[in-house]
Amino acid sequence: MQTNEILLFLDDPNALENIYQTKQSQFLTWLDEATDKYPESETLRVWKARLAYSKSLTADKSETKIFYVILIALFAGTLVKLHGLWFVNEDWYLKRFVSVIVIGSLISYFLSADSTLDKRIPILGVLLCITVLILIPNTKDSQSIIMALLHMPYVMLSLLAFTFMHGNWQSSHAKLLFVRYLGEMLIYASIILLGGIVLTLLTYALFSLIHIRIEEWYMSYVVVYGLVASPVVATYIYDVVLGRESRLATIIANIFSPLVLITVCAYLLVIISQGKSPYSDRDFLITINGLLLIVLAITVYSVAGKNSKDNNSQLLDGINIGLVTVTLLINIYALSAIVFRWAEYGVTPNRLAVAGANVLIFVHLLLILKDYIAHIRQQATSQQLLNTVANYLPLYSAWSALMVIGLPLAFGFV
Repeated sequence: MQTNEILLFLDDPNALENIYQTKQSQFLTWLDEATDKYPESETLRVWKARLAYSKSLTADKSETKIFYVILIALFAGTLVKLHGLWFVNEDWYLKRFVSVIVIGSLISYFLSADSTLDKRIPILGVLLCITVLILIPNTKDSQSIIMALLHMPYVMLSLLAFTFMHGNWQSSHAKLLFVRYLGEMLIYASIILLGGIVLTLLTYALFSLIHIRIEEWYMSYVVVYGLVASPVVATYIYDVVLGRESRLATIIANIFSPLVLITVCAYLLVIISQGKSPYSDRDFLITINGLLLIVLAITVYSVAGKNSKDNNSQLLDGINIGLVTVTLLINIYALSAIVFRWAEYGVTPNRLAVAGANVLIFVHLLLILKDYIAHIRQQATSQQLLNTVANYLPLYSAWSALMVIGLPLAFGFV
């Protein structure tokens, strides 16, 4: 793990100034970590005040970022529209490149926002992803290729995380900041899209009054460009307008965690009472895996809202522990079904991908549960719990890369 240099030179003003001037990207992350650890430090409070004041002096930079947002959104939307060219296979192009274009636009935003960031790794990573997508055969109904294409967005998200963290990928705090950003961006993008739906309906209604049909043109251009632009606009709102201070994702996770706990408990009781079997019901098994993802997201965002001062509600902690415990019980049931289906029907790319993701999430939730219980018993700090959440995340990146590259090769692209 990368050493926090602010903590090393906390009593040396000259050294702190030198760190700030030479490593501004890392300095902001280190300052947040140091403030969490020593909230009463006068030195850290002065730096916080200084940087907050600096933001007000550089407000004009937001206009530059708006320009980049508009430029990136227009370029990304145009790339998506390339599927309409006569020599482009629309189905092949959209399935492979839409996620790369959308997430790539977010990577471009952060690359343009920080001139000191080393751009080589993100750019080379995106180019490598594009090369892989071009080279993967267009084999119809190939399970391994379908799984590779489904996992490619997660590889792109890993590159986005690396860019967002300024290459400081070893810092658990930086990983949690990225998780928070991702949740906030999705929420604000959803709000933007809801507003877009209202605007679309209003536009249709107004033009219909003067007997002009613009639906086809509007859907082909305004809606497409709006859909592609919404994530990068949401990123700008979180990054510049809100100054990365929003905690809406954590609030929503805390609100829904007790509701999801009730739903999951009821679900488990119905499974037991009705004798529902995932051994022969494929849809049931898929639903359980979806449940795992939802619970993992709720737990991660709820935990990500904690701080090292351990001031979170014990009731909320208890709810999260209960939610993770019940979900793990259901997952054990699902894992037994996966083993049964392997023994009964053999190994296929779909079953291997689902099983791997299932085990990966299961282990993560199990580790979170272990540290959560230790935290409740005051045998571990909330920072240890946060580290458990954050330090496991690179395994998802590794698994996604393996599914994109290794799975098609292992099954001969079938």
